[in-house]
Amino acid sequence: MKIIRRLFTIFIVLFVLTPSSFSQDQIVYLDLDYVVINTKAGKSILKKLEDSKNIALSKFEKKGKELKKIEEEINKQKNIISEDELRKKLIEFRKEVSTYQKNRQKVVKEFNQKKRSEFDKFFKKITPIIENYVSEKKIDIVLDKKNIFIASKKKNITQEIIKIIDTKIK
Repeated sequence: MKIIRRLFTIFIVLFVLTPSSFSQDQIVYLDLDYVVINTKAGKSILKKLEDSKNIALSKFEKKGKELKKIEEEINKQKNIISEDELRKKLIEFRKEVSTYQKNRQKVVKEFNQKKRSEFDKFFKKITPIIENYVSEKKIDIVLDKKNIFIASKKKNITQEIIKIIDTKIK
């Protein structure tokens, strides 16, 4: 009897003390990648980055073709020239290849830094706009779409944010 009374008391206490699970929080989600791709400012950043990437790649393609030609010439001359001369040419060629690879890595690193910097600036510009929207609409939480498995399309504010960003950022 004591056990039943204790269990009953525990259930009553738990039932009374547990808050209801009905939440009044307004939770929405936003696709940040889609915002970057579809806003005017985001498109501008992506175009600048793509252009600088293409310029850098074209320079390295030319240098890569030159190095292939040099390698082919060395291979053709392999049987004709002396071993000392061949070694000198191979050492010189390896130095050029090493310099080429270092320069390429340096350009890739600089590009990634530039990309990170541009997107940081972009997000610093749009964050206050999104915060203002959130406070006006009395939204409690905004989640990134990447982190959501399933949600109602009514909770997606991406298109509204894109319109606002396009009007405020030129």
